[in-house]
Amino acid sequence: MKRIVILMHRWVGYLHGVQLGIADFAMQRPDWVLANTSPYSEGLHQLAKAPVDGVITYPESEYIPLLQSLGVPVVDVSNWLDRPTFPRVIPDDEAIGRLGAEYLLDLGLKQMGVAGRAVGAYYVERRKAFLESCSFAGVPVSVYDPLAPAPPDQHTPAAINPTLLAWLRSVPKPAGIFCSNDGMAEEILEVCRRSGIRVPEELCVLGVDNDELTTRMAHPPLSSIELHTQKIGYEAAKLLDELMDGRPGGPSLQIKMPPVGVVARQSTNLLAIADPDVLTAVRFIRDNIHKHITVGSLLRLLPVNRRFLERRFKEHLGRTPLQEIRRVRIEKAKELLSGTDLSMPAVAKRSGFANPERLANVFHAGVGMTPTAYRRKFRLHDF
Repeated sequence: MKRIVILMHRWVGYLHGVQLGIADFAMQRPDWVLANTSPYSEGLHQLAKAPVDGVITYPESEYIPLLQSLGVPVVDVSNWLDRPTFPRVIPDDEAIGRLGAEYLLDLGLKQMGVAGRAVGAYYVERRKAFLESCSFAGVPVSVYDPLAPAPPDQHTPAAINPTLLAWLRSVPKPAGIFCSNDGMAEEILEVCRRSGIRVPEELCVLGVDNDELTTRMAHPPLSSIELHTQKIGYEAAKLLDELMDGRPGGPSLQIKMPPVGVVARQSTNLLAIADPDVLTAVRFIRDNIHKHITVGSLLRLLPVNRRFLERRFKEHLGRTPLQEIRRVRIEKAKELLSGTDLSMPAVAKRSGFANPERLANVFHAGVGMTPTAYRRKFRLHDF
C-alpha cells in the first residue's frame, strides 16, 4: 500500500475541488491510501514521524524544509511562492488575468481596477496579465495598494477596511474591478454595500475560483472565473503517481490549467455601452444566441443601416456585429462543452450554429482547437 498525504487547508474554496480531483484519481488506485493532514504544528509533527510515499500540497515557506527532508515525491498545487520548490500542477494565472480583462472590457467599461493582497505569486501574474490586456485596449487601471494609508478624515463604517474603502471611492465610475480571488471580491462587495457604492451600476466586481458558497452568499451574487480545480487535483495525483514510479521531476516541471470561463452573476450584470443602438444589439445577441440570428436580425430590430451599425460597433467594442455574434456563440459553446455531456449536435443547436460542422469550423478558427479537443482538455479523464 502507498500512503499519500494531502497537506493543505480545507477551508480554502480553491482546494475543495482540488481534493475532489485527487480522490477521483485515487479511486483508480486500490493501493493508494489518502491521509488528510492539516498544515498546522500538530499535523506537521505527525507528518514528520509517520511513513509516507508521496505528498500533494499547497506549500508555505515555513514547512518546505520538512517536505524536502521526507525524501519522497511532492507535487505542489499552488502558485503561492515566488520560487517553486517542487513539480507543480497549477492554474494558468496569466490566462486568468487576460480572461478577466476581456470579460470586463466586453461589458463596455472604460475604467478598471484590480485588487488583491500584497502576497502570492499567483496574484502578481494575474494582475500583470490584466494590466497588459487593459493597456492594449487603451483602458486605464487603478491598482489597489493594501499598504497605503487611509485618508485621516474619511468616515469609515465599523469593521470596514479604511484603505480599501478609500480606494474604491477613488476609482472613476463606472468601472470594472478584477479581484485576485473570490475572498477579495466578497470583501469588496461588503465594503460597497455598507458604504453606499452601487454594484453593478457603479462598480462591476469579478472574482476568481467560483467558490459556490462565497459567490451565492455574496450581496449581490458574485460573478467569478471558474477554474477546473478537480482537473488540477486529478492531474496532480496522476503526476505524483508517475514520480513515485520513477519519472524525473523538479521545480521546472509545471502543468498549467487554463480557466474554464466566467460564471456571470448579478455583480457584473451591466453593459456600460453609451450608444443605445449598440447596447440594444448586444443585449439582443446575448439573449438570443441560441437562435439562428444574423446581422440582418439586428437591422430589423434597429432603425439604422448596416454600415452605420458596423461603424458604431467598431467604435464601442472594437469589432463588427458579425464578430460579436460569433464571439458570443463560441463562448456559449465553450460553456456547454466544458460543463455538460451534451452531444455535438445539441451543443451546436444551443449555441446558435446551424450544424456540428459549422460549429467545428468557427470554433477551430476562434479557439485554435476542435470542439472535441476542447472538451477533452477540460475533462477529469477520458471515460
